[in-house]
Parts: sequence; C-alpha cells; structure tokens
Amino acid sequence: MYEKGRSFVMAAGLVKAYEGHKFVYLHLLCQGFENIGKSLLLARNYEHYGPKLKSDFRHDLDALIRELLAIYGRDFLSPESTGEVAALSKFYKQHQLRYGDVNDFIVPTAELNAAHLHKELIQMLETWNQRITAHG
Repeated sequence: MYEKGRSFVMAAGLVKAYEGHKFVYLHLLCQGFENIGKSLLLARNYEHYGPKLKSDFRHDLDALIRELLAIYGRDFLSPESTGEVAALSKFYKQHQLRYGDVNDFIVPTAELNAAHLHKELIQMLETWNQRITAHG
C-alpha cells in the first residue's frame, strides 16, 4: 500500500511537471496521501486499523489526517498542508477530481491547491521509506 502511494505521489509530480490537468494531479496526490497515510496506520497497529480502513476511513482524507495527527503528533504535516488536505477531501471522497463533474466548469482551479502537501510528502518519503521497511 505504501509503495503504491509513493508511486501515486511521483505520478502526480509528472502530471504537474508536464502541465497536465490540475484535477488529475490533485487526484493522484490525494490517492498517494491516502495510501501512504493508511499504510502508516497499519504499520502503527495492523490489528486495530486493518478492519477500519474501509469502514471508518474509506476515502475520507479529513478522517485520515485527524487520525494521523493524533498518532504521529501535530507536526506530522504543517498547518498549510493540513488545510490543503481538508480543502481537497470533499472533492476526493466524492470522486470529483477523477471523473467529469460540474466542478470542472465552476470550481476555479486556483481555489484548489496542494503545493505544501506535495512538497512535504516528497520531503517525508525518505523517513517513511525507513519506517515502512523497518516494519516489513
């Protein structure tokens, strides 16, 4: 799960670098964050979180970030990144970033940003690589 998440984050970087559609970039980044976050929950306590991933967290990034902050501390992500996750969560969990939606026409893409989140995810990959490897 972690490796898939890391790959989604890297794919998001490529979409952004080649000026692909912003919603596709944001979807890939959210999917990467979801997979990485859930894998960190599993690494922390597999028996506790395993059964809850689909029922309690689903694709709700708000619930996921709250749990990650509770477990790993308030410094897990910056307030800016946490705010970006909160803003993207409703679009992500309703699949509005990956499928055609009325938001493609009415939501100004400037309102949706993930610059801090993307930067922090990339910076934290080395630390997370070591954590996940230690549990694998």
